[in-house]
Amino acid sequence: MSLGCAIITYNEEKSIERTLKSVSFCDEIVIVDSGSKDRTLDVAKRYTDKVYTHDWLGYGRQKNFAIDKLSTDWVLSLDADEVVSDALRNEIVKELKKPRFDAYALNFQLVFMGKPLKFGGTYPDYHVRLFRKGLYWFNEDNVHEGIKTKAFKLKNTVYHYSYDDLVDYFEKFNRYTTLAAKSRLMQGKKASKFYPFLRFGLEFFERFILKGAFLDGYPGCVYALLSSYYVFVKYAKMLEL
Repeated sequence: MSLGCAIITYNEEKSIERTLKSVSFCDEIVIVDSGSKDRTLDVAKRYTDKVYTHDWLGYGRQKNFAIDKLSTDWVLSLDADEVVSDALRNEIVKELKKPRFDAYALNFQLVFMGKPLKFGGTYPDYHVRLFRKGLYWFNEDNVHEGIKTKAFKLKNTVYHYSYDDLVDYFEKFNRYTTLAAKSRLMQGKKASKFYPFLRFGLEFFERFILKGAFLDGYPGCVYALLSSYYVFVKYAKMLEL
């Protein structure tokens, strides 16, 4: 059974090599870039000759475009800041020798301020990212794209280095909250002016107290606070729009 990895990129010079090294066990790697201004393509071409440039289609459609370029039996779909652990690599290789299922969910662990977080509702975090080619495709949501199907959960971890620092966090924060607000409006969702405050309080209480974000120390506390504020801003932007 051949395995191909599909990755979409945009200005991922700082993170893409770490990801590509972690998927070197794959039979094929496809990169689809949406116009990087840094050295992303130079780095990518050191690991694969299947590097494509394509105008941005949205997260789901762009990932599907990359998957379509693979010629393998199986697909491993990753973002450019996600790293397959050695233990997961071994688990995938063993499983695909005699696959028992058509789709597998991988366990993602966020690395924030240099610390892999375990609490606050961040972990475990399963997403379907390993599947037979041609059977599954990502939905075309503007944000939180995914594959909706029953899948067997693999045990080991994908490390998600989502943010370089707090500056990077807030740049993504602003973009994603806007996309999320627009998505909810398109779905016909509504909210009162009191709702952002209510959701902030409930989110922080759940993450910090019920799910023990404080057990991850300073990074966990900061992430719990920022994630709660993310929910507040998402609904505030929705009301503004």
